[in-house]
Amino acid sequence: MDRHCARGFTLMELMAVVAIVAILSSMALSSYSQHVRRSERIAARAVLLEAASWMERRFSVQHSYLGADGQIPVLPAGLDQSPRSGTAKYVISLATGQTQATSYELRATPIRADACGALTLDHTGARGLIGNTAPLAECWGR
Repeated sequence: MDRHCARGFTLMELMAVVAIVAILSSMALSSYSQHVRRSERIAARAVLLEAASWMERRFSVQHSYLGADGQIPVLPAGLDQSPRSGTAKYVISLATGQTQATSYELRATPIRADACGALTLDHTGARGLIGNTAPLAECWGR
């Protein structure tokens, strides 16, 4: 058989293509993972803001964030996790130890580790982070 008529790929060419595909797929997977985390965080922020709205409605009716028995209220079903249906990615809760009738702090704690840590929102509308390594603007958005 004549060498000039041989067809096909050499092992080196095949390995080069495999290496390029591996590099591109690892970059794409990383980007996709970041996008998924960001969308989960956005959903958690939306639920936090909805829970804050619920707390404000409660205050406008009862003139207190506490329950009738003086205890910390329990968030209604659907406001205790994000997303509201399916597998929970964040747990939404009122911060423990809160006893004042005129203030509250809501927390969205991620179930799996996230660079932003737990998102917080208080009665003044101040946004914060607990246990984060990322900047506030990156985690809460603009």
